[in-house]
Amino acid sequence: MSTENDTPFNIARVEFTSFHVHGSHQWVFVEITDDNGNTGLAELAGPGATTEIAGLTAQYAERLRLSPPVSESDVTAQLGLTVEELEADRTKATTVSALRTAIADAQARRSGVSLGEFFGGQRTKSVQLYGNMNRSMLPDDDGPRDRSPEAFAAAAREAVRRGYKAVKCAPFDEARSPFEEPGLPEAARSGIDRILAVREAIGPDVALFVDCHSRFDLDSGIALEISLREANIAWYEEAVDGIERPDVMKRIRERATMDVAGAESGYGVGLFQRIIEGHVMDVVMPDIKFCGGAGEAVEIGRVLEAIAPGSVSMHSPSGPASQLASAHVTAAFGGTRPLEHAWGEVDWRPSVLEPAERIESGRIYIPDGPGLGANLDQATVEARGRHWTL
Repeated sequence: MSTENDTPFNIARVEFTSFHVHGSHQWVFVEITDDNGNTGLAELAGPGATTEIAGLTAQYAERLRLSPPVSESDVTAQLGLTVEELEADRTKATTVSALRTAIADAQARRSGVSLGEFFGGQRTKSVQLYGNMNRSMLPDDDGPRDRSPEAFAAAAREAVRRGYKAVKCAPFDEARSPFEEPGLPEAARSGIDRILAVREAIGPDVALFVDCHSRFDLDSGIALEISLREANIAWYEEAVDGIERPDVMKRIRERATMDVAGAESGYGVGLFQRIIEGHVMDVVMPDIKFCGGAGEAVEIGRVLEAIAPGSVSMHSPSGPASQLASAHVTAAFGGTRPLEHAWGEVDWRPSVLEPAERIESGRIYIPDGPGLGANLDQATVEARGRHWTL
């Protein structure tokens, strides 16, 4: 239960900030301020984050000025949106998620409690992470990076050196269903070579997660599981899109000997509950940028963990604001799975927030202070960012 009171949240100002990270990747933030000067921070995501999604966020904020929410959970109803509509429309889901997270952050600051405490959790010093090395290997401003098995092995060793107890890679660059041949497609061989190189580099005791980015189908997904089993993979993520093709994902899970994970783009507790109760996946990965925001993510965690302990791990290949909010969320619902961290993108990442993002020995440390406990660092915004209002 949150500590919010019955005071409506009157939106006075909406501002946006973006940072070019590398290649085509950017971080986009929205700050929402009420008429008492309480400001909440959230991230937007997607190819249209600075245009379509930011524009819709401004439009929805204007509508909320006419019908101010008392609770962040009121936002959907105040906008006249349905759960079914948000499950089907990722742009609207992303916008609602950002508004709810930012309003919750501002309300927590107004109440003088951390974001996790605002949602009924206990104040927590740090949260365990796993290291997603994929962002560190994506094309940068100088062009493509080395994606050889040797490069994957080097990145995995660096992840272990940084203190992560589990490492995730996305190795199947060449594969994309449908495939001409049955069974394990030839296009997957390079990906398996990368996985084997990573396993050799990190040894048998570090958990290895594999993200397939929905590049397979039923036949190839079942065949691939056998190869992953031989490589001692702990987590088989998104062989297919489990939201769009739950029947296929369920059949792959029925044959799998490791945890099957996914549903990173899903919206709302109902969808995730259907996935777990329908035995479609072992682990769901709500992302606060899409799932309905921080408050909805806490509810997803609490409902699902009561049904199937260990079934929720927050998806977070994100900028530092979503990373920190996801840590608050994980702590608030008592998550036992580690939180994702996409390390190694740019060395200036910690400076985006004040106080600076602190990740050490595979853990994220939650700063003292109300709400998120951090704000955008204005010196970094001026040096590297673009700031605008709509």
